[in-house]
Amino acid sequence: MVSGHLQQKKGNWYIILNLHDETGKRAPKWIATHLTVQGNKRRAEEMLLQARQQYTDIYGKPGPSGPLFADYMLQWLARMKGKVSPTTYRNYKYVIENSICPYFRERGIPLRGLRAIDLEEYYAYLQEQGVSPNTAIHHHANIHKALKDAVRLDLVDRNVAEIADRPQKQKYLPAHYSASEVNQLLDKLRGHWMYVPVVLSVFYGLRRSEVLGLQWGSVDFENKSITIQHTRIYGDSDGTDAVIERDILKRKSSYRTLPIPETVWILLYNLKTVRYGEAPAPVDAYVCLNREGEPVAPNYFTQCFKQFLRDNDLREIRLHDLRHTCASVLIQNRVPLIEVQQWLGHSTLETTADLYAHLEYETKLASAETLKKI
Repeated sequence: MVSGHLQQKKGNWYIILNLHDETGKRAPKWIATHLTVQGNKRRAEEMLLQARQQYTDIYGKPGPSGPLFADYMLQWLARMKGKVSPTTYRNYKYVIENSICPYFRERGIPLRGLRAIDLEEYYAYLQEQGVSPNTAIHHHANIHKALKDAVRLDLVDRNVAEIADRPQKQKYLPAHYSASEVNQLLDKLRGHWMYVPVVLSVFYGLRRSEVLGLQWGSVDFENKSITIQHTRIYGDSDGTDAVIERDILKRKSSYRTLPIPETVWILLYNLKTVRYGEAPAPVDAYVCLNREGEPVAPNYFTQCFKQFLRDNDLREIRLHDLRHTCASVLIQNRVPLIEVQQWLGHSTLETTADLYAHLEYETKLASAETLKKI
C-alpha cells in the first residue's frame, strides 16, 4: 500500500501521500481533509487509510530503486556493533529501532530520496511527542553519522543531515548537593553497603561505571593513589542486555590517577582488612559490593540510591548528580576549571565549562572586588 501520514497545517489535518513520478523521484501529494485538528484525529486517520488504498489501486506500489532509509539505518547499526562501546551501541540501537526506523518506514522514504525537509519534519514530530530538544539532537547525531557513512560508501551523493536545521540545544544546568547536604547523606549512609560507593562517587566525581568497576588492583595503598582504568556497564551482549566488564575506557582522558587523602585511605584500608585480613586483596576483586558480597549491578545501585533518598527524606537527585556535586564543590572553592576537568576525566575543557561555568560565582565576586579596589 502507498505510504502516507497526517500533517497539521494552520489548525487543520492534511494527508500527505508518498508518491513517486515515472523516474522514481519523490512527488508527495497533499490532500486537504477540511477537518480541524481539535477532536478529529480519528476521522482524519480513517481518511488517510482510504486515500492510501485509493492511490494504491491507481499507482500500485511505485518507488525508486535502492533501500529504504529505515533499512539502511538498520544495516548501519549492524556495522557499528563492535566499533563502538557497548553503551554507545545500546543507545544507537534504542533510538534507531524504536524511533527512527518506525517513523521513516511508515513514510516509505528511500535512502536516495531522503531530503533535509524529511529530517526537519522528523525533529518536529519528536517535539510533538514530548521528546526534549537535547534528546532530539542525539537522534540527529545518529542520522548524521550514518549518512556520512553512506556518502563514503557511494550510496548517496551528499549528507542531507549537514544542511537540515537540527533542534536547538537546551542549556542544561545539572543538579547537585551542597556540602552540608552531602555530609547529611553520608551520615545517614554509615553502615550501609552504599556508603563506600557513594563516598567514592562524590569525592572523586566518578561515573557509575567507574565506581562499580574499581578493583583493588587499582588502589595503591603505598603511594596513596587510585587509578581509574576499569568499568562495569550495561551493554548489548549478543542481543541481550548484560553487565559488561571492560579495561578499555571510552576516552583516553577517562584514564586518570588520583591521590587518596587520609580519610579515604583509612576507609578503603579498613574495608580491605575486613574482607581479607592482612593478606593482599585480589587485584581483580571489586571494591564495591552489595550486601550479599557480590559486585553491584549498575541499575540496582541507581534504584537503591533513589529509594534511600526517599526513605530518609533527603532531597532527590540522580546518582549521576553526585559527580556534579563533586564538580560544584571544587568550583565554588575556586579550583580552576582545568583542574576540575582533569579530576573528573572530561575529554575537553569545553565540556567542563559548558556544564559548570555558571557555578564560578565566587570567582566573579573576587574579580568584582579587585575592580572595585582599582
